[in-house]
Amino acid sequence: MMEGNSLSICFLFFFKCQISSALTSFRDALDLASDQREIQHVCLYEIGWCSMIELNYREAYKAFERLKTESRWSQCYYAYLTGVCQGATGDLEGAVSVFKDVQRLFKRKNNQIELFSMKRAEKLRTTSLSKELCILSVIEILYLWKALANCSTTKLQTMTQVLQGIDDVSCAGLKNLLLGAINKCLHNTKDAIQYFHLAARDEVGRLSNSYVQPYSCYELGCVLLNSPESVGKGRMLMLQAKEDYAGYDFENRLHVRIHSALASMRAEVQP
Repeated sequence: MMEGNSLSICFLFFFKCQISSALTSFRDALDLASDQREIQHVCLYEIGWCSMIELNYREAYKAFERLKTESRWSQCYYAYLTGVCQGATGDLEGAVSVFKDVQRLFKRKNNQIELFSMKRAEKLRTTSLSKELCILSVIEILYLWKALANCSTTKLQTMTQVLQGIDDVSCAGLKNLLLGAINKCLHNTKDAIQYFHLAARDEVGRLSNSYVQPYSCYELGCVLLNSPESVGKGRMLMLQAKEDYAGYDFENRLHVRIHSALASMRAEVQP
């Protein structure tokens, strides 16, 4: 009976209440499930994600660190989340140590999440790591998992300030994609379009951030589809994102989003 109650509390608060209330409930459920490992892992995962959304990097990395140690599911992915959140607190030495673990824990070569985690950890480990680059990586995860929309205006503005202070040329395209996505969430359409244009034109970071250009075309297309006068251009960009790029991270995920967006557009124009 406790298992059902714990999960019911978690999902009820996650979907219907503020993130802070959800966190309190996940912590309570974690304590109640002291002898039920699977429920503990569900709660730890949600605590980690809610904490990332709240930019509470310390609590996030502690939750993911436990999952990295205890969970049998994708320790590689949990290690990467631990590393970027730990680095975002300013503990760069600890983050580098965890990034080395990501390589060791990389088991499933056909799993796109583990492959992405491994490549990202390797890049962060071999560059001049900074707290800001780790925060960028946290924001990237929030974007790819479509969680930016759950972030408060204040948190989105904080993210913007951090991103605008990063001048690393190799991640300029990614930075602009994330700034575009944040401005889209803030309903700053003009700024969002500008950032998506900049990201779509980025060639320098294409090798290390292969998904940035197709995702930027898609995002730009989404914004343009919302205006009757630019629907045609929006659809063209959607098709360009689908047909002109291949072999990038999370390609299937983007194709699903494009298909959904175009299907919604067709449904709206039907009498």
